[in-house]
Parts: sequence; structure tokens; C-alpha cells
Amino acid sequence: MAINSFFSYKGGSGRTTTTLNTLYYLIQETQPDPSHPLVIIDADNESYGMSMLLKDPEESYPTEVSLQGLGLTARQDTFVPSGRPDDWRSYRNLAKFFIPVGHYFTKDIDKEAVLLLRSDVTPAEQQAAFEAVFSVDKNGRVHDNLKALVEKMEICDCTVVFDTPSGTQDMATFALNYSDTIVCCMRPSVQFEMGTRLCFEKLIAKWGKYGNRKKIIFCPSAVPFRKTDVDGNVYPEHYINTVFSRFKSEMDTKAHDTGGTVKIVWGMQDGEVPGIPEVDRFKWQECCLAKMGGNKEDERMAKEKYRKLAQLIDRCNG
Repeated sequence: MAINSFFSYKGGSGRTTTTLNTLYYLIQETQPDPSHPLVIIDADNESYGMSMLLKDPEESYPTEVSLQGLGLTARQDTFVPSGRPDDWRSYRNLAKFFIPVGHYFTKDIDKEAVLLLRSDVTPAEQQAAFEAVFSVDKNGRVHDNLKALVEKMEICDCTVVFDTPSGTQDMATFALNYSDTIVCCMRPSVQFEMGTRLCFEKLIAKWGKYGNRKKIIFCPSAVPFRKTDVDGNVYPEHYINTVFSRFKSEMDTKAHDTGGTVKIVWGMQDGEVPGIPEVDRFKWQECCLAKMGGNKEDERMAKEKYRKLAQLIDRCNG
């Protein structure tokens, strides 16, 4: 089993877009099947972008078919298999909370091989459900259900991808605690660099203290890829040699201090663009680029980076 989180210390990093586009290639790398699916968990209770992007416009789903529904209504017998415990299909009462989305990405796999645990977006019901699931539940039922879900996914050797909320929100903390590999999305700016550094200094110190093994991939996103002169400095080269160079040095030092408990995997900054290039299409249409026709320069470069990110994740999980 491998648990992965796409995370950012603040909103506006392009986290959900990066997750969606990387999933296409991660599915190719992992080759999931209905017995051992790739499970996408939309844990972003404020934005729930993944749920909106993967929603079938011709389908409507009740509140129960969601992360909120699982947290609130799952009972002990929900997690009991009817057949082999290591076969996800045996958990029939658990599977009803998930939506098959394999065919959104590719017709080459069974649609049940990729599952979405969506966040409910029904306006009349969402606030009460969000408060119940994402606040501290005094009787432990909500968090116990989520922990039981992780346990069953581990038994079934699933690949799990959390699209997290930003910062230290409750579900972000939950996902990061359980994740083996964390992809941190960040804009190529001083603001994001400083905020991300301060956030991860604390996280890395905590994981090192308690021996929580993590692999972290820092991934700048929406990086302008055409050379630009700003006050006599040529970008993106100046960004690589100053802002990111300093950031890399400080994060490597913090990880080194954990004695190998936390490892940082670099590589998304290599090549023509130090990260994932800005894509003009995304300013108007969020989508999975790999499914689109056309081969514009920005889209071609972005596809190459999404594929590389999927390969880095798969290597970390291997």
C-alpha cells in the first residue's frame, strides 16, 4: 500500500490541478485493478475541487456517497469483508461510499479500478456535514471510521491519493500523518517559498522527533517558462539560483537533521522549467491535459512534468 498526499501550505498553489493531471500518469505506473484500486480522496472540505472536476454532469449523488457520509454513517459492519479480506471488492458495504472514475482517465482499465471518495457539495446539507466530519468528534466515531478506512485500504494494497486542504486544517493533518509520500505544491514566489519553508520546518522536526518516515517532493507549479527580464535579472534562471537554491539548501539541512527519517526527493526543478510550466488553457478550462488533443509548447512541457512527477511518486512508493 502507498498513501500519497498533494498538499500546500496555503491555497492558490494549483494543488488540485496538479493532482488531477498527475493521476493520469500515476494510473499508468501503478496499473490498478478492482481488487487493488487507486483511491482518490477529496479531503478538501472548503474547496472540494476534485469532486467538481470528476463529477459526471449527468449524475447526482446523495450526501451519503461521500467522505462526509462515510465519516457519519459507516458502522462497524461496514468494514467487514464478504470474501477475501485482501480483495477490495469484498467490502461491499464500504464500496457504496465511492464513485468509480477509471473511465474518466482512460478506457484501458476497468472503471472500478479508480475510485473517488468525494466531498459532498450539496449546498443545503454541506455545512452541517462538514462541521460534523472535520471538527473534533468527541465520541471518536468520525475519526475512527477514517482510520478504519485506511486500515482496509492497507490490507487490500490500494494506492491512495489525498487531495488535501491547505495548511493545518484537520483533514490536512490527518492525511499528512498517514502519508508515505507528500507532494508539496508551491508557486515560484518569495511568498510561497517563505511560507512553505516555515511550514515544513515544523513538520519535518515533528516527523523526525517521532520517527514518522516521510518522503517529500517539492513541486513549483504554474512556473512562467519564457525567459523574462525583471529589474535586470533573467527569470526563471534567477529564481533557480536565488530563491529556490536557498530553499533547497534549508530543506536539505532540516531533513538531514532527522537522521534519514525524512527524505526529500528533488527532480521537479530539472529540465527547461523549474517545476510545472504555466498552461494557458488552465486559465479558462481546468482539465486533464493528457486526454486533450493539441501539442502547444506549454501543454507539451506540462505533460512531460506531470509524467515525471508520477514516476517520482511511484519510485518513492516502491
